[in-house]
Amino acid sequence: MTWFKENKFLAGLIAITALLAAVVSSSGLNSGKRLEEVKAEIETKKATLQKMKSLDPFPTNENAKDKEENLKTVIKSANEAREKLMAFRPAKLDNVSGKDFSENLSATVAKVKALFPGEDGLPSTFNLGFEDYAVGLPKEEATGILTYQLGALEYLFTELAEARVKEVLNLHRAKLPAENGEAWPDTIGAKPGARPRGARAPKTSRKGGGRGGRPKAPVEKLPPVAHRMPIELSFRAPEGSVRDFLSKLANSDQYFFETRLARIKNPSPIPTGGKSAAAAKPKEDAFGGDIDIIGDESDPKEEEPARKILDKVSGGDDLVVFIRADLLLFIDEQKFPELK
Repeated sequence: MTWFKENKFLAGLIAITALLAAVVSSSGLNSGKRLEEVKAEIETKKATLQKMKSLDPFPTNENAKDKEENLKTVIKSANEAREKLMAFRPAKLDNVSGKDFSENLSATVAKVKALFPGEDGLPSTFNLGFEDYAVGLPKEEATGILTYQLGALEYLFTELAEARVKEVLNLHRAKLPAENGEAWPDTIGAKPGARPRGARAPKTSRKGGGRGGRPKAPVEKLPPVAHRMPIELSFRAPEGSVRDFLSKLANSDQYFFETRLARIKNPSPIPTGGKSAAAAKPKEDAFGGDIDIIGDESDPKEEEPARKILDKVSGGDDLVVFIRADLLLFIDEQKFPELK
């Protein structure tokens, strides 16, 4: 203490020097930290700019304007397609009482049965896929959509009859969510992950789906354009009737059916009718064995027209056909954004 009292000026100078050194040191550290932050910010901006340069088109005002015009064209085409699809949607889906629906169902089943008068024309317990309502009544809030589906199934069987399909082996109609008092699984307010009854769960990868087991990037789910009502149908018919019915199903202007799966099989091991049956029948050769004669022996050079190729497979036999299709109810609320 005595030295500081005797050398006040020098002591003060030392104290001021120490304080200035601390300030300079602190300022230097802060400057270094700020310099690192500026460098990191520059690198981030460089990476962003490089990414933008790799975009096609490059985000300039001119390209943005061209992109907007292209988007307007796409939206216009989408709205035109939507109008065509909405023509398949009924004007209204009014609910009726369960009793009224049951009476309508009974009358429709009677009309369909009249189209197939043969004893084996329809399954023994046939009720147009509404077997649950042969003795019971549906929920009233489901009768509107069920009435629409009933009309579609009547149309389907009318086309089967007009195509001269004489035997329907089976019809399975997947139950609709409304029949259980539930909303469509793809509408607002529906339970997450809900699926229509009868629909299969999507396949998942054990490794997460990406390369090397890395999880895939999340994909935004596109909004649906239609609700699906699955049906499965199997019948037996000649090749011409099968072709006629499939053409009518694909070109209907009343109901929109999306065929998900179609299997066609000839149950006979070899064709049993027509020229192809004689051609496929084994004949015994001079050595006691069997040989297959292919084609017409009377004129081996004769070329059959293309329309007879399928007959070579069916040989006049009835084919067994299985079809899995969805009746689509297009969503009226789904609209595309407008760009001004």
